[in-house]
Amino acid sequence: DLKNAIQAAVPVFGGKGSHFGGLALIEDFPNPSAYVIPVHYYNQHMETHGLWAMVDEMLSSKEFSDDPAVRDQMLEDLRDAIIEAPIDQDLVDMVSAHIIAGEEAGRWPSTRVRFRSSTNAEDVNGFNGAGLYTSKSGDPNDDDDPVEDAMREVWASVWSFRAFEEREYYSIEHRDIGMALLSHMAFRDEEANGVAITNNVYDTTGLEPAFYVNVQLGEESVVQPDEGVTTDQFLYYYSFPNQPVVYIGHSNLIADGESVLTNSQIYAL
Repeated sequence: DLKNAIQAAVPVFGGKGSHFGGLALIEDFPNPSAYVIPVHYYNQHMETHGLWAMVDEMLSSKEFSDDPAVRDQMLEDLRDAIIEAPIDQDLVDMVSAHIIAGEEAGRWPSTRVRFRSSTNAEDVNGFNGAGLYTSKSGDPNDDDDPVEDAMREVWASVWSFRAFEEREYYSIEHRDIGMALLSHMAFRDEEANGVAITNNVYDTTGLEPAFYVNVQLGEESVVQPDEGVTTDQFLYYYSFPNQPVVYIGHSNLIADGESVLTNSQIYAL
């Protein structure tokens, strides 16, 4: 069944990519066209340039384990090494050709696409990993915005300090993490962006079902905002009369008394 198919796909395509593929099987669901670059290519990049050896040396270091400042610096050095290592040109050519063919076939409106993290420890049972990793855009027709840079930056985000600390807290084996890339159209000039959970996270009884939504103006980050930036946070009680919206917090990027989304946009969402 679909649940087992997704679980079987996660080691190859990661949690996010596997679930996105599952959404494509839901009838009449408005799912954008997408594709996944498997974990294999991340592992190939790490092996080809001796980066796994760098990981092993880092993880075995007592200084790394004992000192957060040392750990932060060593993780940064590893990320830099992943980004600076030459990417396999056959992979770049294959991805670029697929993007261009998709634009020509009308699967996405331009050759600029988004590469999103899809690790095997993300969007899985017991660990959602929301906001831990990076998403980057790239365009095979733009030398200033190349797809290879975007791909390597997302791969490197496996080893961000925040992601490492979160995995450590949950006792997830770092050496076993693999990063696939979920890629779909890049949305330009967004009016708003956000994260929605189809559950009332403040009600453990289940008696007051609601959608929990964090949303921000334009393309400002919701999961990794700049210091001091707040978002609109609200609960949408879809099963109650008149479907009330209860705000928990407001964005400080808009005027007092206003909201990022209109009521009709919230209803549409």
